[in-house]
Amino acid sequence: MQRRELLAFWGLSTISSLASSQHKIQIADSHNHLGLLRRNTESVPKLATLMRDAGVHLLSWTIAPDAPFLKNSSTGVSQGRPIQPGELAASFDRQLRNATQGLTGQNILIVKTLDDLEKTTRGEPCIVLTSEGADFLEGTLAHLPSAYERGIRHIQLVHYVQNAIGDLQTEKPQHAGLSHFGKQLIPALNDQGILIDLAHATGAAIDQALELSKVPMIWSHGYISSNEPGWTAGGWKSRGLSEVHAKKIARSGGAVGLWGLSASFGSGLEGYADEIIRMIQLLGPEHVMFGSDEDGLPSGAVIEQLADLRKIVDILAKRGLDEKVLKAVAFENYLRCLRSAFAARTA
Repeated sequence: MQRRELLAFWGLSTISSLASSQHKIQIADSHNHLGLLRRNTESVPKLATLMRDAGVHLLSWTIAPDAPFLKNSSTGVSQGRPIQPGELAASFDRQLRNATQGLTGQNILIVKTLDDLEKTTRGEPCIVLTSEGADFLEGTLAHLPSAYERGIRHIQLVHYVQNAIGDLQTEKPQHAGLSHFGKQLIPALNDQGILIDLAHATGAAIDQALELSKVPMIWSHGYISSNEPGWTAGGWKSRGLSEVHAKKIARSGGAVGLWGLSASFGSGLEGYADEIIRMIQLLGPEHVMFGSDEDGLPSGAVIEQLADLRKIVDILAKRGLDEKVLKAVAFENYLRCLRSAFAARTA
């Protein structure tokens, strides 16, 4: 099938129908660290204003409990020193406390319920508190209810440190996928009503999680590669999600987010738009979303401010993306996955 036919098949027209209406498109970002990782900390007090100005109405605001224990090198990010019992839990507590305190006095809704999710469609700034890594649980489900009570509604299973949950893309596998605890954690997160994020997990871990979860899961940020690269690929190259696993996530009802690292898709915001269109053709418009990883990427990130997400929407509109498709990719797919997770919460 030719590119023109593919565009037509997925609801894409060659003539823009959104030249005057793309400003109406709401935006969601499924993975964003703005002001939380010692970069752009001055942005936190004006986060609500930044979100309103860009039309970003739903933001996965993401803490990283293992961040203090990481090191950067020419081969990528890795664990910098041994982590003692209690340190990850303490880091999670400190970061979550600082994040919520940073929202004090701002007119931002911290999304906690299905009713809150419906409010996100009204155009006001809404935050989903997210943890990049469930390693703060330190191998026990006992701490999960507390995280929920404090507002966490989106948890990524693994990040950059070896853990009690499962294998990560950038280190030699230890668990052949998910650990015994990791396999217990999947249904526990379902029952708690927390969205499961598979980013950074190996293909084996993804397969096992898909078998265990009763609701759709997401891959919040990264890029789609033709094959699973493996941990020896090094650096960002190890972070590719294989087409096979991307399609499995899509078939389960989930969605895949594209990060802003230009090396993985080409230069600039135009390159980002190209890759979004490719992902739509590969997975279908119901399974693609923005997952910028703003402030979490090294040099080479093309999304450096929330306003860049609006620029991407404008580019996609000018490319002729059908309004229904654009709304799904820019906002509705992440919202739908959150709604499914929230609805699965047991009494």
